[in-house]
Amino acid sequence: MRSSIVLWMAFLLSVNVWAQEGEIPPPPPRDLSNVNLIDYIKEVQIWGKDGNDMDLSFWLPNNYWEIALKDNPDVPREVIDQLSLAFEDYVVICALSMKVSNSGKTDFIDEQAIFNSMSIAVGEKKYRPLTEDAIGEEAKMVTEMIRPMFAQMLGQMGEGMYFYFFKIQDENGKNLIDVYSDGQFVVHHSDKSFEYSLPISSLLPNKICPEDGGFMKGNWSFCPFHGTALKK
Repeated sequence: MRSSIVLWMAFLLSVNVWAQEGEIPPPPPRDLSNVNLIDYIKEVQIWGKDGNDMDLSFWLPNNYWEIALKDNPDVPREVIDQLSLAFEDYVVICALSMKVSNSGKTDFIDEQAIFNSMSIAVGEKKYRPLTEDAIGEEAKMVTEMIRPMFAQMLGQMGEGMYFYFFKIQDENGKNLIDVYSDGQFVVHHSDKSFEYSLPISSLLPNKICPEDGGFMKGNWSFCPFHGTALKK
């Protein structure tokens, strides 16, 4: 606990430095107070297993920080806001690839090998991860500060997890991947594909089946049991 407090204090000091360099507008407000973190994680964290090979694609949408840290009393509000701001122009994927032998020995694929194999497909267009010199200083600083937290969260597997940044925007600088808009994208790495469907259903209020009043996922249009259109 003490180490996590020190980490956030150090991060907060860096936040003050950024603020002195220029006024940073607050992120747009979203009511995420009722989002279930477990349901949310199930949609953004995808594992692939093939024999002794295990691979992970862990997408970190911009609102991940609000949802994951909102109930943590050790993390100041300013830290959550600045985490979101540091990553707001990027699509961030945490990835790992490992082989587990029959004896239990784990071998991780190195960062560069995953980078070389990684891409994101949006429609017919493929995007490659950014090289380090194309990533903003704030984003790189924050990544180095949160890396130990993610490593601790995943235990031994955290040793082989790496962060990859993408710029996936239109000609006006608008992000093409939006957690609230219909669509899909596919992360490819280590000869595996990880498909994400949008919007993220755990961010949306449940819909109601008019036949029996049952609650359905917010991104569904029809009841899978009765075939009737769902009500908001």
